Amino acid sequence: MSHTVGVIRPILLLAAVLATAALAAGCGGDDDSSGGGAASDGASAPVATTKVSMENLKFDPAAITVKVGQTVTWTNDESIPHNVVSMDGADFKSDTFGEGGTYEFTPKEAGLVKYECTLHPGMLGSIEVT
Repeated sequence: MSHTVGVIRPILLLAAVLATAALAAGCGGDDDSSGGGAASDGASAPVATTKVSMENLKFDPAAITVKVGQTVTWTNDESIPHNVVSMDGADFKSDTFGEGGTYEFTPKEAGLVKYECTLHPGMLGSIEVT
């Protein structure tokens, strides 16, 4: 009987390790390129648009490309308030605005602009201005 116990323990330990690894792999949510992290790590190419939606605690798309003089418009498409605040490359700061509210910014020079919603850590975006 002690031989059986000696075999079962490693098998149970292996099963527990595999179950923990499977759970860890599923944690952390969605890892697609439209997430807030894409703006800071450069994992996705910027989308050519001047419209950014704020929904599911993300900027969508998180990275955009515009030309100097094109106005970028953020729209809050969810029921919780947001703001838009530059972190690097420009100087702008919106008031907090609710669902249906908008904020606009028109870049005057080329470069990379990084921004965030200061109400929701990790809600990041970027604008590549050409």
